[in-house]
Amino acid sequence: MTDPEALRDAARLLFDHGPAGWHTAELSVDLVARGHGGAGVRYRTADGDGVHVPAMSHDAIGAPMTELFGRLVAGTGFRQVAVHLTVDAGGEYDAVARFGLRAANVGNTYTAVFRRDLPPETLDPEPVVLDRTYAGDPDRAVALLLDQAGDRAGDDLPPGATGDEIAAAEAALGHPLPPDLRALYALADGGGDIDGWTRYTLAEVVDAYEITSVPAEAGWSIGWKRVVLDTDPADTVRRASGHPGWIPIADDSGGNYLAVDLAPARNGRPGQVIEVGVDSATQPGYVAESVTAVLAGGACPAAPRHHLRLQVSDEAGLEPLRNQPDLQELLVTGGPVDTAPLAGLRRLRSLSVYARADLGPVRELPVEHLGANCASDLAPLAGHPTLRSLRLTKGVTPADLAPLRTVPNLHGLSLADADVADLTVLADLPALVYLELSFDQWRRLRPLLDRTGLHAATLAGNPTHRQAIEWRSFFDADPAETARRGTSARGRL
Repeated sequence: MTDPEALRDAARLLFDHGPAGWHTAELSVDLVARGHGGAGVRYRTADGDGVHVPAMSHDAIGAPMTELFGRLVAGTGFRQVAVHLTVDAGGEYDAVARFGLRAANVGNTYTAVFRRDLPPETLDPEPVVLDRTYAGDPDRAVALLLDQAGDRAGDDLPPGATGDEIAAAEAALGHPLPPDLRALYALADGGGDIDGWTRYTLAEVVDAYEITSVPAEAGWSIGWKRVVLDTDPADTVRRASGHPGWIPIADDSGGNYLAVDLAPARNGRPGQVIEVGVDSATQPGYVAESVTAVLAGGACPAAPRHHLRLQVSDEAGLEPLRNQPDLQELLVTGGPVDTAPLAGLRRLRSLSVYARADLGPVRELPVEHLGANCASDLAPLAGHPTLRSLRLTKGVTPADLAPLRTVPNLHGLSLADADVADLTVLADLPALVYLELSFDQWRRLRPLLDRTGLHAATLAGNPTHRQAIEWRSFFDADPAETARRGTSARGRL
């Protein structure tokens, strides 16, 4: 059971070390079993000036913070606790603590997760593949691997897998291997390489399949706005970071995999070779139409860059975009800009324009993530079929969110940097599951929180420790849960 006197004793510690002329002391820390972080202890005089107290420096309070952590988490099972404590020179104090509340490494944000299931990576329908035949040639694949090994084949290539071993691997994967790949394993169970990648044994294929068969790991802080881009040639590989139809066959020892794709997109073919993994999490890469083609030296060169950061600083504006119709990701800094050239970017999936701009061209584009100035008129977004996440930045006039009521797939919204005319609109957004607001915005929205159906919420806008602890309490519907996970105390020493 949490020690009810722990916070009082911490307040006494600050009070006892108050320097001459101090008015207010504040302790703001993240406590873990073997250390603490955060702002530490700060003393201020009545005019607001800070006073340094060496005996209460970060290093000096290590032992009492360790003791405080132990007393607060006793009997709870928690491994981290956030504490904010204020004491005045008259002995009045206020203390709050919250278990499991930790700031993110970037931007001093806090995220509360209520449901861990992220939205699907795309809204793409199940593709109708135009050509379902395999392109590989088993005999040629075997000849190419033997030729690659040369005179050393007997030494470098291990024995082949038996028919039963191959069948067992296929059963574990839930997919039959392409004929050319099956022939290679009958020749040699691993050994050699594929276009410079280390070739897997069947056992390694089954082990690595646990990674390539599922979407890449991503928390809500990243996953809410992640966009998976199309590869080249277009519409050959599904837009995904992982899929049950992707069978790994080799790796580069750096978290990247060559895989045979048994579930291609419309213009792909089963058995095609693709590149997936950490460097392809937001854009899988097409390599070749088959393992045979890779062994024959038919791998595609690196895909062209389809993202661009454009600094608008001259009269050309966005005109250079007219020569890049395949652009899929665009960040425009500076402005104002004429957005008319955006109309030609028929593959654009992610767009950020942080100056006030006409969003009219966005209406006809397959944009899934949009960053926009809150002064931009959002009316063109009404009913947008593919828009899934939106970040608004500060502008000269408040944003009118009303057009978003008809955006059917808008699951993520960040407004912490923006001024919003009416936050009550948020309760009417049909698909909203992630929301990022400032502390003041969350406080204004609090009466409507039970209507939002959020899976995750983020506090942004550089909040104080005290605000973060108070914000987290907004989501505690059960008084028993509030009592167990948080505590507050007011009193005199």
